[in-house]
Amino acid sequence: MMFATTDSPEEVASIHSKIESALRGDLDEKWDMVLDEWPEAAQSQRKAVRAYVSGLRNRMYRTLMEIDSLEELERGVGIQYVEVKAHWMMLNTQIQHQTDRDGRAADDLIYRATCVSLIVQALEPLLSQNRVDSLTNFLAEPFDE
Repeated sequence: MMFATTDSPEEVASIHSKIESALRGDLDEKWDMVLDEWPEAAQSQRKAVRAYVSGLRNRMYRTLMEIDSLEELERGVGIQYVEVKAHWMMLNTQIQHQTDRDGRAADDLIYRATCVSLIVQALEPLLSQNRVDSLTNFLAEPFDE
């Protein structure tokens, strides 16, 4: 007979604490520092970028904090990492195409990508280096038919 193993509330709480530290810690300060480097932006532009990345981060945070299984938390962090990394890669693709087409990408797009990259960086320490490398390689692979 197999016995189901249960995750201790302390173990789950420890991972939740790490997630909170990563996504709530100094991320807002880092975004402020990035957006302060955009002096020509109207306050409304900075506010829009901030709302965009805050919304992305808050949704990820809420989703992960609802998970109460270590295995599912590990999977959830990996999935959130893939999602935000793919999102960042898509923003960079847009930047590249705008630059190729217009000679310059829109500032709000550049600052949005920079702030999203900080979410990627915040999540990476929650995963093993092997997992980060594996997921990054997966995202870099061309799609075959």
